[in-house]
Amino acid sequence: MSSPDPAPREPAVLSAAQAKRMRSSVTGLLIALAVTLAVIIPVLLISPGQRAETYRPAVDVPGIAAQAAPAAGFRPVSVMPSGWSANYARFNAGGTSGVPSWEIGYVSGDQQFIALTQASATKANPTWVAQTTDNAPVTSDRTVSGQRFELRDKSGTKSLIATVGGSTVILRGQASDAALTALAAAVVADLRGRGTAAPTSSASASPSAAPTS
Repeated sequence: MSSPDPAPREPAVLSAAQAKRMRSSVTGLLIALAVTLAVIIPVLLISPGQRAETYRPAVDVPGIAAQAAPAAGFRPVSVMPSGWSANYARFNAGGTSGVPSWEIGYVSGDQQFIALTQASATKANPTWVAQTTDNAPVTSDRTVSGQRFELRDKSGTKSLIATVGGSTVILRGQASDAALTALAAAVVADLRGRGTAAPTSSASASPSAAPTS
C-alpha cells in the first residue's frame, strides 16, 4: 500500500517589511554601482592609455656615434636615410665575444626593422660573424653601390655582410630586399664618404672605457 502524497507546500510569502528591506538593498546596490561608474568612466576617458602613436624621443645617432668612436677603434656608421629612424644606438665593449661593436636599430619609413652591427675588420672573425647572424648559412652574394655583400638567410631573417674600408658591417632583419638594399647603399656611401679610420686622438683609448649596452 503506497503512502499518501505529502501535502503541497504553501509558497513563501514575504511580509511587507521584508519586501521593503529587499527593495532598499537592491536600490542601494544600484546607487553604489552608478557612483562607481561615474568615478571610473571620466578617468578612463582622460587617460591616454597605450596608443601606437605614442611619442618616442628621437635617438641622436651621430651624437652617440661621436662619443663611441674613440673607444671603438673605427668610425661608427651614423647615416640616417631620409624617412628612417633609430630606436637605439650603442657601443658594445665586446663582452664574451671579445669583439667591440657598434649597434644601431634602424626602422624604415614603413616600420621595417634592420639591426646594424659594425666592428673593426681586424677584430671581426668568423665566429663573431656566425654568432651575430645566428649561424645563418651563406646563400648568395649581392652587390650594392659597387660593394660586394655576402648574403645569409635563416628562416626569413636575412643578413648582408661586407668589409668596407677598415670595418666589417652586418645588416640583419626580416625586412624586404628593397629596404635592406636601401640601407646597405646608405651605409656604403657613409663609410666611403667619411672613411672608417678612428680619430687620431683615440689611439690610446681602451675599449673598456666605452659605454656598454
